[in-house]
Amino acid sequence: MPFRNLECTQQVGDMKNSDVLPGGDQSALRHLNTSRILQLLYDGPPLTTNAIAQVTALSRPTVRGIVTALVADGRLTLDGQDATRTGGRPAQRYAFDFDAGRLAGIHIDSDGISVRITDLGGTLLAEAHRPTLAALDPDERVREAADLVREHLAADGPSLWAAGVGTPGIVDARGSVRLSVAIHQWSGVHLSAQLHELLRCPVVAMKDTNLAVLAEHRIGAARGTSDVLYVHLDNRLGVGILVDGTPFTGRTGAAGEIGRHPRLGWADTPAKLSGGSVAALPDAGEAGLVFTRARHGDPAAKATVDSYARAVADGIGAMVLAVDPQLIVLGGALAGAGPAVLEAVREQLNGICYEAPPLTLGALTAGAVAVGGVEAARDLVRGRLSVAEQVAN
Repeated sequence: MPFRNLECTQQVGDMKNSDVLPGGDQSALRHLNTSRILQLLYDGPPLTTNAIAQVTALSRPTVRGIVTALVADGRLTLDGQDATRTGGRPAQRYAFDFDAGRLAGIHIDSDGISVRITDLGGTLLAEAHRPTLAALDPDERVREAADLVREHLAADGPSLWAAGVGTPGIVDARGSVRLSVAIHQWSGVHLSAQLHELLRCPVVAMKDTNLAVLAEHRIGAARGTSDVLYVHLDNRLGVGILVDGTPFTGRTGAAGEIGRHPRLGWADTPAKLSGGSVAALPDAGEAGLVFTRARHGDPAAKATVDSYARAVADGIGAMVLAVDPQLIVLGGALAGAGPAVLEAVREQLNGICYEAPPLTLGALTAGAVAVGGVEAARDLVRGRLSVAEQVAN
């Protein structure tokens, strides 16, 4: 296991130039100081000993002793010398060693599994996709996902520190699938726990659209925006919600599952683009042609697009009126139809909302869920550093 729990029973407030915990456990204080330095360098640029001391309010000897130990342990690495001219010897910079471990982002869908392997900073090292049968046994589906991850980890390379997995359905806070209609016999699968046993690392599981909205927020079309509504447009419709930069799941994990409401008709909406047949749903290119023909006045295409966009906008409008997001991101395969789908939905939405938020197309349509899985895994690492848990080789 890449993480080792540390007992830290004291909380330290302002430690300006003080490395003594009055009446406390100095071992616990050192663990806390170590975690502060690790978190600082995990989230920020390389720094010198003096710079670390200034930010953390620790003494330079304390910082020097901790970074020396962390370099020896392989958790920090030397990153050249500070170019700032001080008249003296250039100071050594220290950086978090992002190559010390690996992260995995996993997307388990009804027809396949996608995997993304990165270093601890999220830099892509490998990605893969494996088609699966719709009727695959649930346990076998989980094993296939774990196998695909292991196949793309170097046998003699760094270990897997954490993984994030997304899947369609309602996923609760424990990472269990409470309900899924998209994947055969998937309801009741303890996804996080089963993958933890197979991969031997911490695993976080979420609804796929919640990981997609996290990905768009971190590195996609919603960067800098903390309250986002993500709408998945494909052979099924789904919603992911981001509040204050964090995926919002609600009490049971069912937040955003408006497709359950029979009067919205979202279960049948994708088929509106294919004459009523979900099996014959057009791909992004074909859907784009339908939207383009509608924009050029083709009566049949316009009626099709209006019906589809109205149904999509009805669901989005209900969510907008409830959560009032700053931005709506359209993702999924049909978002590949481009500006035409954006315009059609926006036109319908303007008649529903008091003031419709800006709409944009997702930047990570193909791999948003796996990218979000990596980001969720990074949050696991970050969270453990922040509560004074030390990373061990």
